[in-house]
Amino acid sequence: MNRLFPWLVFAWSLILPVQAADYEGRVGKLEAVFSLEWHDDGTVTGAYGHPAKPGKIYSLSGRNPAEGELYLEEYTGDTLTARCHLKKVITDGVILWRGEMRNTDGRVLEMEFARARGKAMAAPAPAPAAAENTYSGYVGRLDAEFRLAWGDDGTVRGSYHYPARPGTVYRIEGLNPAEGELFLAEYTGDRLTARCALRKRLEADAIVWEGVMMNEDGRHFPMAFARARGTVAPAGTIDEFEARRRAIFASIGGTVRWDDFPLADEVVGHVPVHLEGGEFFGGRILAWRSDGVGTTIRLVLADWDDEGRLMIDEGRETTLRVARTLPIAPELLVGREISVLAGPDGSLHSLELIDIAITHVRASPSGKLEVRGVIDLFTIEESLDWDPVRFAEKMRTAPVIEFLPDKLALDLDPTLQPDLSAGEVFFQTIRLVQGYGIAIQATAAGPGSLELESLSLDPRPDPRPWLALDELTAPVKAPPTQMTTQAG
Repeated sequence: MNRLFPWLVFAWSLILPVQAADYEGRVGKLEAVFSLEWHDDGTVTGAYGHPAKPGKIYSLSGRNPAEGELYLEEYTGDTLTARCHLKKVITDGVILWRGEMRNTDGRVLEMEFARARGKAMAAPAPAPAAAENTYSGYVGRLDAEFRLAWGDDGTVRGSYHYPARPGTVYRIEGLNPAEGELFLAEYTGDRLTARCALRKRLEADAIVWEGVMMNEDGRHFPMAFARARGTVAPAGTIDEFEARRRAIFASIGGTVRWDDFPLADEVVGHVPVHLEGGEFFGGRILAWRSDGVGTTIRLVLADWDDEGRLMIDEGRETTLRVARTLPIAPELLVGREISVLAGPDGSLHSLELIDIAITHVRASPSGKLEVRGVIDLFTIEESLDWDPVRFAEKMRTAPVIEFLPDKLALDLDPTLQPDLSAGEVFFQTIRLVQGYGIAIQATAAGPGSLELESLSLDPRPDPRPWLALDELTAPVKAPPTQMTTQAG
């Protein structure tokens, strides 16, 4: 599983039971990673996900009625979507469970997963002990104190709190998959509320972790914490973080032009959503114009306050001119708050504009795939007060747009993507990225998946027909110059 995108491993593993055995395997032709907890009463619970489908987790519940037999039910959300029957085989020290998944829509898929025999169960969350380290740092503009215990297996567990908000403690769990990399999930009670990606930097007198916290509601916050190497306190180091962030913000130009996109027609594995040494800021779109010449965006950039609100009064206006056309109506974007990533020199790297659920694709004369999809109109405030009925009603009248992206992260093989034939698509973010152009990728934000049954999405007749994703019978691939992986 060394090829797994780290964000998938991180996001998948953090929601699973503490005492879980981890397995690697497949469902159909699609690689999968599993975690199962075996209870003394014969019941089995857990979850699994596909590396090729970041952010999609299926829960499992069943029983081990007799030695060598396993029955599991798969749930997508609260809906029963499959029943699985497996038998155990032990070969050369490997415990293998093999059988079939019978989906409720009638499809039958081969299924198997395995782990090394005798492989230890993941250790329970460590109690506070001498091995636990204390760190000082911040999230956004709020000072924070962290307590983290680092397991020998790469797991990290602990908590943090804000001294300015006594009585509220956030649980954090995650992975330290490689030296200098840390992925954490924040829980408020039992609810996943944020994902964090950090990198380590060593100072002469401090160990520093810095990165970004991506809230489930779509907001991004700079994040850092440090502890002394030896006896020297790291407080000064944290001050340097804030000074560097302010310096980047002050270096952002009032007028920015993106006229050339040298990577738009190059084969790249991934359009980055983070930037070494970069910082996220908030932006509110003041004006939007996109025509045959390109797109002009006027926005005010600002930092967030302790409550995650943009401090518009302390912001600065910037106008970005992009040599790309994106047919989104101004009324859908003007007034909208977005995330903006700036490089260490103050150059704008990317803007996360709005989410789209792609429902159709077709080949353009250039060979790249044009896309057609539904725009997500939900605001952050509406996402916090989630109502699936209200969401479905709003999406029935949501605008549909068509355009040609430079980079497209979309898996269009119905034999590997069961959700396509089940009439379900998921939301991805439309991004403007320096050097790459228009990219469509799944990010931490977004309302999840969309059922297509109740939507009227049929496009107008066209000599180059659109291909409906929920009706695909053969794989469709974007050309190598357009293809990118999901952002996670």
